Amino acid sequence: MKNIRFDFTCSRQVPLYAHLCNQYLNYDALNITIGCDNQNHFGSQTYFIEAQGEQAQLEQLADAIAADFLISAWLIDSGIKVIDEPTGSKALLTYSQAVSSQASATQAIAPFCQQCYPLLGDNQSAKFGTIDLACPCCKGENLLTAEQKALTLSDIKAMAQNLLTQGTLTLNTPDSISLSLTPFTNTPLGERPQLLICNPNTLNAHFCLKDHQVLGLSSIEKPLICARPTQEHSKLTAPLYDICFAYSRVILVLAEVLRQKGIDWVYIQGAHQRPKLAWVDGAWAQVSSEGIATVKQFIAPEPLREKVSFEGYQAQWQAIKRSRTHQGELIVAALSDAQSNEHLTLNITHSEDHTFTDCVLLSALLNGKLANQKQAKNAAIIYFSHTRPSQIVTCDKKGDTELFFALPELPDNGYEIFHQLDCSPQKMVAQKFKSLFPDDYLKLLSLKLSGRRDNLQSLWAIAAILMGLNHSEETQSQQILSDALMAAAMRYQGANAPRIDYPLTKGEAHRSLNWCKTLGTVLSFRIAGNDDPSQLAFAMQDSLADYLANWLEHIDLNIGLQQIALAGDELANETLCKRISLRLGKNFPLVINRSLDLDGDNLAVGALYAKQRQLNEQR
Repeated sequence: MKNIRFDFTCSRQVPLYAHLCNQYLNYDALNITIGCDNQNHFGSQTYFIEAQGEQAQLEQLADAIAADFLISAWLIDSGIKVIDEPTGSKALLTYSQAVSSQASATQAIAPFCQQCYPLLGDNQSAKFGTIDLACPCCKGENLLTAEQKALTLSDIKAMAQNLLTQGTLTLNTPDSISLSLTPFTNTPLGERPQLLICNPNTLNAHFCLKDHQVLGLSSIEKPLICARPTQEHSKLTAPLYDICFAYSRVILVLAEVLRQKGIDWVYIQGAHQRPKLAWVDGAWAQVSSEGIATVKQFIAPEPLREKVSFEGYQAQWQAIKRSRTHQGELIVAALSDAQSNEHLTLNITHSEDHTFTDCVLLSALLNGKLANQKQAKNAAIIYFSHTRPSQIVTCDKKGDTELFFALPELPDNGYEIFHQLDCSPQKMVAQKFKSLFPDDYLKLLSLKLSGRRDNLQSLWAIAAILMGLNHSEETQSQQILSDALMAAAMRYQGANAPRIDYPLTKGEAHRSLNWCKTLGTVLSFRIAGNDDPSQLAFAMQDSLADYLANWLEHIDLNIGLQQIALAGDELANETLCKRISLRLGKNFPLVINRSLDLDGDNLAVGALYAKQRQLNEQR
């Protein structure tokens, strides 16, 4: 007889895993105990199943568990080990439904799972297209509206035919999903094109993907993942796409019908609530939960205030009765889901205020030192964001924070960008660029930057034009230009790249970037004959990571860094993330709170813990 334990370590709660553990208590062949280490806390948690039995029995159990526990995007490790004594129990695991509010109300775990998917989603199954198929495991039928439950396979085949003949299809669903065979002309500003993959078997023919990206797409969360099309693709002409697999029962059957008709992918648009994920330091993290009706619950240390709303999210902490550890339950939700208007609102009024970054630092450290000591110390955060100030903030041994670096606000038009280059020590290379590359010079003059401009996206957009990456005759948005530079960097396979300068400027309050010198270096290499934009694009990412490492080593000498937190939606940049991990990760522990967004609900959670003197508050 042996005692064995099956472990599933996840970076955040996975309701389906908790549900499956509970179901295995009914496994009659063996004596089963279950548990979850660090359940409902910030940081990683391990779901486990323990069993005692003979070799043959345990092998059967292992096969069953392998079939049931589908891959989750939040799974970071799994294993089987022999144990001396069980540590679990027969108690059911509790879990919060960190999905839609509708799912919470109906107790559905997922739209479909390992039990019902082969029945309703496989065209060879006798029950193919049975949308309202009852599943005792995931209870996905409870996520359907009455109208959806009434759909037949013939209805869905008719939908597919309408899409093929008319080119577009709008589904009468709560999320108002539209599908199209060609790109949408009304894609929201700042969004890249989104694709629903109908034929996963042809995925590698259309996109350059790594194993972890394929697994992420296949995961039970069915997220959106950024992918680069294969070079010289005849139809996929955008530099990057956000792609996903079928995520609901209706979409699952419709995609399979389209696959049978030879359709590999279609454009998708609407409030489908697919989480956008980024691969950061070796694991997935959610970029933002904006527009996704989620409610997350955690056990967290006592904050400085019990309720705040901040940047569209509300976070509330409540002490656990009879607890002596100053721990409590923390709930964070989109502000539209909040039931009370009596909350503390935090307003940022000064452009140089680093309250955003303070909040992100504290939320990131909730699964690091802060969870144990209630106070962030000897830490720094690198926070790069599209929509909020991009900064580096440090925290000393007393817990006092200081703004070390902030990206400068770039000009909003190409005329002013070239004018400032021409009035700087980069004048010579700017004039040579104008002379040698007149088409790119004219494209620079036509550039218009909108929204925030103190971010990397704006810098990448300008650099993309200077490198000659804008091949379109039309004026491109900064999103497309920035994507073009990131896609070019992803293409580069070399071992060496030029060094791009990122010199600091010292202001009265903090350091910033001499962006003219940075772009002047890019121009210097191009003028000198470097005709490989992928190498220069990679060099911009690699050099920035190298400079960040140098700056953080300087900070370490002054305050003694014990960890560096990473956050912000600019971390969706695959190449930059990888170079940061390589450059900084070898010298400092990197902290990412994967239980929260990189840029979203983490702000509200961090605001609970931020010192009051740094906040402009209104009740």
